[in-house]
Amino acid sequence: MYNLLRCRRGSTALPTVIALVPLIGVLALGAEAGSWYVTKEHAQTAADAAAVAGAWRLAWNASDSVSVAQQFAAQNGFCDGCKPVDAPQQVSVVSDSAAGSVQVTVSQQQPPYLARVLLGSSPINIAAQATAMVDKTTAEAPCILATNGSVTFQGSAGVNSQTCGIASNSTASNAITYTGNGSSINAPSYTVGGCSETGGTQCSNNVYTARPQPVTNPLSGLDSAMSSLTTSDFSGPCGSTDAKGKFTPILTAYTPTTPCYNTGSPSGVLNGTYFFNGPVTISGNTTISGTANLILFGGATLSISGNPSIQLTASTNPQVPPTLSSVQSLMTGLLIYDPEAPKNGNFTVNITGDSNSYFSGIVYVPNSPVTYTGNSGATAPSPGCYQIIAYAITFSGNTNLDNRNCVDSAGNPYGMKPVTFVRLLPP
Repeated sequence: MYNLLRCRRGSTALPTVIALVPLIGVLALGAEAGSWYVTKEHAQTAADAAAVAGAWRLAWNASDSVSVAQQFAAQNGFCDGCKPVDAPQQVSVVSDSAAGSVQVTVSQQQPPYLARVLLGSSPINIAAQATAMVDKTTAEAPCILATNGSVTFQGSAGVNSQTCGIASNSTASNAITYTGNGSSINAPSYTVGGCSETGGTQCSNNVYTARPQPVTNPLSGLDSAMSSLTTSDFSGPCGSTDAKGKFTPILTAYTPTTPCYNTGSPSGVLNGTYFFNGPVTISGNTTISGTANLILFGGATLSISGNPSIQLTASTNPQVPPTLSSVQSLMTGLLIYDPEAPKNGNFTVNITGDSNSYFSGIVYVPNSPVTYTGNSGATAPSPGCYQIIAYAITFSGNTNLDNRNCVDSAGNPYGMKPVTFVRLLPP
């Protein structure tokens, strides 16, 4: 018994156990604090994604920037009422359309399990904030928009369009394509897809790929109304019939007193709105000038070849039959409308002209690719602006388009959505 009482084995066990209690507590407290850090990182990711998504909606002048931001925050695990009552969350979104900014703050009340026992700590508010802004220094509206296909530059094509840029909604890797290195493009290019090049480094010069949103087609509202337009909406073909019953087409602008459609091709000086049914051919040395709207319907086709001299400015006061009254405002500034769909999968609208040719207005070809060739390149008279909206667009040869007179979004009469960067700012 004496030896047992003097034995020192295990004498340090009790102090060790006593010392381990706070040590384990400190380690556990560190692990709990680490979980707070992880939650903070998740919160920052959610705030960043939400702010960027909301700002992109502002970039398209959409009214749902707040709800979209909230949606992206929820997709990253943060939304009001998503967590149990012991860890409530809050998402605050402030959208300022005038400043072009979206500020998102996300927070979560983290319950202090061990910290409450050891330190008597109250719930920890873990928050993160991000602000995304629309970059106003970039181009405001695309003057050249391919709604489905690619925008392609071949040969020595040139585009001078600093104020409104180029856009392709194609998701393909060659949504913006450069073939050869002779093209001179002084315009920012944006695409949902990618950029492809052969023989140059143009893709690294003002080309912005993988945009999260396609550009809204501002004239898509015309398509259904135009598709319902038939010859029965007119008084008949424009022209006159002689005493022997021979009909002679006469190019005539549509008005309430001359509600007819044309079956020939335009030439000379134009003034007004002209509807065409049938093939429209502009070729050779034809000269066309004036202020007009050229509207094709009912399967009409447009072909421009040779070296015609075309100097046309879109009418801002289009005259239309009652069938189109609901979309008349969309036709303001519309120079050419050609709804023809490709035949056998390979129909392309070809447009060319001599060095004195210019268009001032919108050329809208929603269902077919458009190819620009030749030497057309004269600058439209100020305040002229040439915009192209087509299924796909190819610039070939020595074509040059000068769009420097196009106005920005603040004064843009066509309602095009801006294509912008999003810049993430530190909270």
